[in-house]
Amino acid sequence: MNRKTYVIGHRNPDTDSIVSAIAYAELKRQKGAASCHPARAGKLTPQTEYILERFSIPAPEYIPDLVPKVGYFLTQPAVTVGESVSLWDALEKMDREHVNMLPVVDDAGRYLAVLHHNVLATNITKKINPHRKAIVPTSIQLLVQTLKAQPLVTFGEEDVVKSRILVAGSSFETFKNHLEAEIPANALVLTGDREDIQRHSIESGARAVIVTNGMPLAKGLRELAEKRRVSVMISPYDTSSTAFLILYSTPVRTLADETAKPVSASSYVRAIREQLAATPSRCVPVVDDNQVVIGVFTESDLISDPNIDIIMVDHNELGQAVEGLENYRILEILDHHRLGNFSTRYPITFINRVVGATSTIVAGMYIEQKAVLTPGVAALLLAGILTDTLMLRSATATETDREMAEYLAGLVDLDIERFGREIFSSARRLADVSAAEILGMDSKAYSACGKKFAVSQVEVNTTDELVGRKDALLEALRAKRSAEGLYFAALMITDITALSSVLLIEGEGEFIRKLAFPRMDVGAFRCRDILSRKKQLIPLLIEQMESVLGQNERIPVRER
Repeated sequence: MNRKTYVIGHRNPDTDSIVSAIAYAELKRQKGAASCHPARAGKLTPQTEYILERFSIPAPEYIPDLVPKVGYFLTQPAVTVGESVSLWDALEKMDREHVNMLPVVDDAGRYLAVLHHNVLATNITKKINPHRKAIVPTSIQLLVQTLKAQPLVTFGEEDVVKSRILVAGSSFETFKNHLEAEIPANALVLTGDREDIQRHSIESGARAVIVTNGMPLAKGLRELAEKRRVSVMISPYDTSSTAFLILYSTPVRTLADETAKPVSASSYVRAIREQLAATPSRCVPVVDDNQVVIGVFTESDLISDPNIDIIMVDHNELGQAVEGLENYRILEILDHHRLGNFSTRYPITFINRVVGATSTIVAGMYIEQKAVLTPGVAALLLAGILTDTLMLRSATATETDREMAEYLAGLVDLDIERFGREIFSSARRLADVSAAEILGMDSKAYSACGKKFAVSQVEVNTTDELVGRKDALLEALRAKRSAEGLYFAALMITDITALSSVLLIEGEGEFIRKLAFPRMDVGAFRCRDILSRKKQLIPLLIEQMESVLGQNERIPVRER
């Protein structure tokens, strides 16, 4: 299987995180990285959904976590065998492909069973039990293929019938008695160039007459076989070899292990260890959601590197990254936030610039690398800049953001002010979103002064609607604080028209009482001229924590 590179933003992704992933993956593909794909670590906000729908851009693949899954360790395409293939051909395929387990599949590639040497040894001894005659489920077609026989007359070629092998190694009279004791229509008669045996078998209506050692069929018997609808073939092998090979002409499924269960590609590696250890071949088939076999997971894969690589955009801290990301090789990081406590095992490309949006960085890379900015990608990047800088009014907006926004707007013939208001008006869909979902749209966790806290942010045209839902939102903040053990949990509702914010907050009583913002109501404060969570609100909250907790020396804030 080809390696895949995911370009992915932080948990609870905002618009800048999503569009940066889409645009940068497209840039990488233009530069030859065909296996580069955008991904997202959380649900899309209504604002992001609107932007993607507006420009008919599909949402990135949703990856709820990157805890190692079976599918991430498949390195080779699946080697399988069809259920109607002969056991002999299946065993030859196992030897040719150097595998000790072969998944058996139907015509659509769906899993049915597995063939491995343990189950073969157990089942084949039942077929060659000397205390009773062997019953071999097989078809005329499989007999011809396995014996490499020359078919002379064939009927019902694909019908699999349970048949007995009858070797004409005794006198004619003894053979007649043996044939009469069988059901001729289910008998496979093995004979040499004995015309009497050949004729009697055909006249008796045997299922097939197999002439061994490459001997010819007696003259005149071909027409009789056609009349009696008896299949006739000539085996190039001697009688003992022919009888042996007939045992292996049975469809592979009849001797496969149907009790063996496959694992899903989405199964966690840690969850299938016991199942893997219990298999005789120390490997298990892997299926997709449609039960189609896509590979085989082996014990050696437990210590192999996954086939997934990562490019991080719009964040550079594991605390904000999708869960499990540390298990994969990080190739690049593109970000515009402060540096976190981060290390990698290998040298990587790390681009961190003092701009208001990661979209500004990605757009600049298109220009630097002389890549094609399609109208759709250009519009997405413009939207990313406008949303992350609150239409270029945030304290985080730089001259570089403004110049890039003007450039992109010119490419797609969009008015920045009108387009920005159009984007933020989509926030009216928040009326249909639960309080808990609103908190999860753009939530970031922090730690300072030995405490953990979280601040969510939403941007709206007016704060009236969400302030009207204050009680429900405060209840959701209380639940979040309790579930995550936080010092406080807050929601910053930013009015992009009035250029101010409302802060809803649940936390320790002394901390809440000493907040310096004008109080609107219980748990609600007005934050005039504060638009940026990162540059304006968080420093003020940290300062207040230090005052309340008696921290004389400022402890750096850490995003999580």
